[in-house]
Amino acid sequence: MNMKILRPMLLATSVLVLAALACGSSEETPTLEVQPTLEVQPVKPTLPPADMPTPAPQGATLEITNDSGTDVWHVYLSPSKADQWGEDWLEENMIGDGETYSIAGIPAGTYDVKAEDENQEVIEVWWDVDLEGEMTWTIVGLASFEVINDSEDTIAYLYISPSDSTTWGDDWLGEDVIDVNTSYVVGDIPRGTYDIKAVDLDEESVEVLYNVSLSGGGSWTVVGRAALPSNAVLRFEEDFHDNRNDWGLDVEEDDVFYMRPANGEYCILIKRNDFTAWEWYEPFRPDEFVAEVACHVEGAENVSCGLGFGPDGDNLYWFEVSASDQTFALFLLENGAWQDSLVEWTVSKNINPGETNYLSLERVNGVVSLYINGVLVSQVDSDHFPTGRIGLGGSTYDQGHATVCLDDLRVWRLE
Repeated sequence: MNMKILRPMLLATSVLVLAALACGSSEETPTLEVQPTLEVQPVKPTLPPADMPTPAPQGATLEITNDSGTDVWHVYLSPSKADQWGEDWLEENMIGDGETYSIAGIPAGTYDVKAEDENQEVIEVWWDVDLEGEMTWTIVGLASFEVINDSEDTIAYLYISPSDSTTWGDDWLGEDVIDVNTSYVVGDIPRGTYDIKAVDLDEESVEVLYNVSLSGGGSWTVVGRAALPSNAVLRFEEDFHDNRNDWGLDVEEDDVFYMRPANGEYCILIKRNDFTAWEWYEPFRPDEFVAEVACHVEGAENVSCGLGFGPDGDNLYWFEVSASDQTFALFLLENGAWQDSLVEWTVSKNINPGETNYLSLERVNGVVSLYINGVLVSQVDSDHFPTGRIGLGGSTYDQGHATVCLDDLRVWRLE
């Protein structure tokens, strides 16, 4: 307690007493009055009324409810026109399944919002959302898919069908189209494995993907079926409905059985495992060419269709497509020995698993190009074998006794 003593007033009173005594006054000494002590209380700050609202944070607020069945560990926000995702707005936090979490202070604007799990696997993406004021987002694990049209055709129809379905179902574009050099986002797709087909205005297939796993956000750059070179001249065509070209002739060996064509296809039974078999197309030896054949396999799963080019059985480019795991590769056989792969085994969703696929091999100006179902999947510079023949067949790996069936062989020469 602060005490304030009035010392100047006491001093003045003492002087008066001394003066009276010096004059020999007989008057009684006056009684001094004691001044009361003053207590100074500290001033308390003024508090706002209890019902005064707390100032709202600047920017937008996004309330996130996680109903995805998976804990959300990361939430990224990025302006929709940005090329990269921004910072993780959850930082050290986590939104458990069934929980709700709010992010505040987001500058107003148009954003893409991405939720990921602990392993940074995408759970869901919310595209092109205008964030302003208070907004909510319920994550249920729906997938979205961006289609980027780099083909030469307008995409008028887009079919997204479960891979185990026997029909394509409804068009997901509705009244919209995807023009050349533009993109389009399809949202609210239940998570699953799908086949996806882009179709042009004439209802012709532009490109097809198979066994695509959709979970969270994904994208597909449609390049479309490649056109033949303008100087390509069809020199040979075989549909195997008769055997005017003497294929197979039921030649059976210890390792392989070359069957006579039947039911519009030519089949080769490969009895051994880890074995490659092919038969040559003989009529001419091109230098620059395009060759194409349709192929499917029966029996063992780990079997590849093959299309080759080379001067003889010891020197060969060998293009393989394995439908069961949707992979392809390009091998080089030189002087009877397999060399390092020109193209290692690579996944391509253009490969139709378990069904017929078209393999195309092209050599132009020293560049070997590989196509699957009309879509360019790889290119490699290689000047081996100035001229050669076309070979077609297949390969086994860990299982033998597999049948490779071929159809619709066509060979173009570039003139």
